[in-house]
Order: sequence, then structure tokens, then C-alpha cells
Amino acid sequence: MSLANKITLARSALIPPILILLFLDKREAVLALFLLACLGDVLDGMAARWRGEVSSLGKALDPAVDKALYLSLFISLAVLGEIPLLALILFLVPQLGLGIGALCLRMRARMVQGARAPGKLAATLTFAAMVFLLLPLPLSIHPYRVCFLYAAIGVSYLAALDYLRTAIRATESHGKDTSETLAGPAPRSEPARRFPDG
Repeated sequence: MSLANKITLARSALIPPILILLFLDKREAVLALFLLACLGDVLDGMAARWRGEVSSLGKALDPAVDKALYLSLFISLAVLGEIPLLALILFLVPQLGLGIGALCLRMRARMVQGARAPGKLAATLTFAAMVFLLLPLPLSIHPYRVCFLYAAIGVSYLAALDYLRTAIRATESHGKDTSETLAGPAPRSEPARRFPDG
């Protein structure tokens, strides 16, 4: 197993203690472990690129751990009554859609879609919203935290739509390439197709 994937698995091992500490109201410790898990997210990507170990497993495992971390935290905060149930539901919808879409893309086209700009922006805003929620701040600040969370959720819907659009194009391109392979080589004058990037 690559170093990057080992770091990703180590990040997943931080999820249970984060949740336990959250229910024990140890906010400083929760925030420290959450930041450590997010630092690991940066480090596993750097390790994969520097060591030339970028793999389909890593591309699938890394976002899966991210989703498990954030989903478990959001569910826990909803149980504790710190975020509205509506916010949790709105957050879950694009995450479930992205998970199902990634699975379908993997099964139908044998592809794993990497991170794109809208997804990175949504991830950054969601990270900031989570830090804002975990900080031990006065209750008077809480409405602003929830508003920031809704803004991050809104961007996640845009990212999900972008992912869906790109996944559909990739699947269609894969289907065309497959049919051409079965029918024989394309004429020389036809330019080679490539994975759509925009």
C-alpha cells in the first residue's frame, strides 16, 4: 500500500475519537484532531504526487474518508441540536448524489473523476464552516455560523451539478470510444478523442 493511502487510512482512524470528544464537549481537542485530519488530507495528496503514487484507489479512498469525517460531524452536531435538521438534510443530498454518481461512473466507464475547481471551492467553504461550528464561541455568534454553513452547502450543490455534467460527458465519450473499438479503427482524418476537461 502506498504512503498516501496509509495517511488516508490514518485520517479515518481519527473519526471515532473526534466524535467521542465532541459528545464530551471537549471542543479544543475536537478542533485539534479535526485540523490534524484535514492536514493529513493535504499531506496524502502531496505524497501521492511527489512519489508518483497517484492511483484509482487513492482517488476513491480520499474523498470517501472526507465524506465520512464531515457527515459524521454534521450528524453529531444535528443530534446535539447545534445545527438545524434542515441544514443536515440539505448537506446530505449532494453528498449522497456525488457518492452514487462516483459509483456509477466507476462501474459504467471504469473511471474515477478527480477534484475540480467547484468541488475544491465547496470543500474549502465546508472546512471553514466546520471550523466555525467547532470553535468555542459565544452563543450570540451561532446564527452567523449557521448562515455560513448554508452558504457552503449552496456551493456544494453547484459543485455536484458540475460533477454530474462532467461525469455524463465522460460516460458518453467512453461509450463512443467503445463503439468505435468494436467497429474498427476510426479514419485517420478524425482527431483522437480525449477525456473532457471542462
